[in-house]
Amino acid sequence: MNQAVLFDCDGVLVDSEDGLSKIAAYVLNNFYNLPAIPDDFIPFIGTGEDIYIGEVVRKHSGLYIQEMKSKIYNEYIHSAKKYVDPIKGARDLIVNLRNLGYKVAVASSADLPKVEVNLQILGLDHCDFDAVITGSDVEKKKPAPDIYLAASKRCNVLPANCIVIEDATSGVLSGKKAGMAVVGFTSSVSEALLKSSGADYTVSTMDELGILLTELNLKFSTVNSNIEAVHIDEVINELS
Repeated sequence: MNQAVLFDCDGVLVDSEDGLSKIAAYVLNNFYNLPAIPDDFIPFIGTGEDIYIGEVVRKHSGLYIQEMKSKIYNEYIHSAKKYVDPIKGARDLIVNLRNLGYKVAVASSADLPKVEVNLQILGLDHCDFDAVITGSDVEKKKPAPDIYLAASKRCNVLPANCIVIEDATSGVLSGKKAGMAVVGFTSSVSEALLKSSGADYTVSTMDELGILLTELNLKFSTVNSNIEAVHIDEVINELS
């Protein structure tokens, strides 16, 4: 089998979106006197923290500086176990997929320190994935396709044989631009919004996702027999 399942992290593997928005609002309120509220961050879910924080700072007429992200990350790392929980069934699904022969990767716009904390909460580590790609690895974050193309390359699987699991519209757009099938996970935004952004399928639980992936195994792009004759770099360069 030469197929890959590429997971976003926040909102897909861990239930962190609500906690992160509360932490970010707290830091901006208490350290920078900006009247941000958690709902301010919803439109920027999945875009990486520079956009996620920066757009809210600008909304309240502030000047975004990197120190803000550092303070929010420090607070997140310190408080994550209080605010963040694993998505039910995520860890078991990842283990099962790898046992079945799938390549499995994390592809998150968040920077590496935050992803590492999330994986600890999930009870997994880098060695439990074929690739872990974060916002620290790419210049252009979601909705650009770079993160998912990098995960495809690291897994040595053609984009057409990858399926993306995403909870945010920016991530759905990223996966589609990368030439991949996308499953919208309805933990953060509505099914309708995910579908309008281009999601090919939607699920609300990891059990539903497992069933869907079993069905999709028969529908994946049938390029596997030719994989050795195809230069993955050439395919990725055409899409990027």
